[in-house]
Amino acid sequence: MRHVLAAVGFVCALAMICAVSAAPAPKDKPTQLLYPTQDKNKVSLVLVDLKDGDDKYLTDKESWDTDPAWSPDGKQVAFTSIRNGGSAIYVMDADGGKVKQLTKETDYADRLPTWSADGKKIAFCRMQGANWQVYVMDADGGNQTNITNTKGRDADPAWSPDGKKIAFASNRTGSYRVYVMDPDGGKVEDVSQNDNSNGYTYPAWSADSKKIVFTDTDDEGLEIFVVNADGSGKKQLTKLGGTNTHSACSPDGMKIAFQHFAPGDANASLYAMDMDGGEPKEISKGKGPIEGGRPAWKPK
Repeated sequence: MRHVLAAVGFVCALAMICAVSAAPAPKDKPTQLLYPTQDKNKVSLVLVDLKDGDDKYLTDKESWDTDPAWSPDGKQVAFTSIRNGGSAIYVMDADGGKVKQLTKETDYADRLPTWSADGKKIAFCRMQGANWQVYVMDADGGNQTNITNTKGRDADPAWSPDGKKIAFASNRTGSYRVYVMDPDGGKVEDVSQNDNSNGYTYPAWSADSKKIVFTDTDDEGLEIFVVNADGSGKKQLTKLGGTNTHSACSPDGMKIAFQHFAPGDANASLYAMDMDGGEPKEISKGKGPIEGGRPAWKPK
C-alpha cells in the first residue's frame, strides 16, 4: 500500500512540475515610444526607450516629421512630413529605411495617419482651407476616399485596434467633440457629449477597443479623460493644469503616453501614466511640438 501511495504522490508531483513548466511566459511590457522631437527648426521622429534610455533617430532631415503611427505588425511607420514642401503622408520601414510618399502636396494638407487592424488601410485627415475631412486609403496610397464629407472640421482620426470603428474629432455642433463611426463613415455617434472650444481632442483607443482616451476641458485647462466606446462612464484622468493632449495607449493596456504643456511653455514634455490616471511621470522634457506631437507605442 505504501508503494502505491508513493507512486501516486510521485505522479502528482510530476504533473505539478509539468503544469508549471507549461505555463505561458509573461509578455514583455512595451518599452519603446516613437516621439516627434523638436530641435531648433526641425522635428524628427525619435524612438525613445523607457527601459535603457537609449534614443534612436528614425528620421533626421531638415523637415517637420510628425504624427507617427505604427502598422499593426510593427514593420512600418506612417507619418506626416513637409519634406517636399507641403504636408503629406509618408510610410517607412521600422528602422527608418525605404521612405515612400503616399499622398501628394497640392492645395491641401494631409495629416494624422492611423492604420486599420489588418494593416491594409490608412485613415488620415485632409485639410483644404477651413474644411477638414477624414479620408481612408489603401496602405499603398491608392483609393483615397472622403468618409466624413461634411462642411465642418472632421479631424484627428484613430482606428480602433479591433478594426470596427474610427474615432475622430468634429466641430459639427459648433465646438469640438469626439465621435465614433464605422470605417465607411456610417453610424456616427457622439461619445464625449461636451463642447471643447480649444479643439485639442486627439482621441486614442484602449488596447481592447472598449475605451477612448481624449482631451477635454475642465476648470483649469485641457486634461486627459477616458470614456467607454458607447459614451458612458466618462472620467477625468489628469489634473496637471496647462494643456494635456496627444494621448497614446500602450498595446498591453497598462499605460497612456501623452504630451503636457505647462502654463506658458512653448514646447511639450512627454509623460506616461497608468491607464487609470495614476502616477504621471515625465519621460522627455520640453522637446515636443505643439502640432503633430502624438507619441506612438511600438507593437510587440
